[in-house]
Amino acid sequence: GPGDPDLLTVAAVKELEAADLVVSDRLVSREILSTIKCEVRVAQKHPGCAAQAQREIYRWCFEAMMAGKRVVRLKIGDPFVFGRGGEEVVEFRRFGVEPKVVPGISSALAGPMASMIPVTHRGVANKVTFCTGMDRFENTPSVPAYDKEQTLVLLMSVGRLPQLTQTMISLGYPADTPVGICERATTPQQRDIAGTIGTIATLAEEARVKAPAIIVV
Repeated sequence: GPGDPDLLTVAAVKELEAADLVVSDRLVSREILSTIKCEVRVAQKHPGCAAQAQREIYRWCFEAMMAGKRVVRLKIGDPFVFGRGGEEVVEFRRFGVEPKVVPGISSALAGPMASMIPVTHRGVANKVTFCTGMDRFENTPSVPAYDKEQTLVLLMSVGRLPQLTQTMISLGYPADTPVGICERATTPQQRDIAGTIGTIATLAEEARVKAPAIIVV
């Protein structure tokens, strides 16, 4: 989910309290990490070295489990939506471990809500499409066709905004379509940036927007 510790589910808090080791994503907020009492290892998963960091995550988890430790794999955002949640479950099963998955708040919905952006609004948008700005090969994937009654929620897309907005315009999206960015949703560092398809890439660059951030079109 998003970065506010108060938005962790009761189930998630119980798992963190019972853990011997927490293996965390790099973008998990420091506010959440500061609540953890046991050992924490943070994966440095940067663009271009994600595969290496993922192997390190598996190694940390398996070594700890072989030592009899209770391990929590702490993920940010929506692990089963453009994340590696499903891949990690498959990998753990290969090693004979059936992981317990604890569902949480969806950052794809909580982020826009924290910025006061309804992803559907009567008379404006009656459908929502979730997209990613980066496929498994770290390329920019396709963008859905324009639909004036559709809201796009773009995840993992800040670094691809220029390409994405150019693609949208080439597909017939009006350049004056409103766009909002919520950076570090629900944390004290949250920033909201508003623009249009024609201006948002420049505004984001000027504001030095960085992940984690959600883009709503």
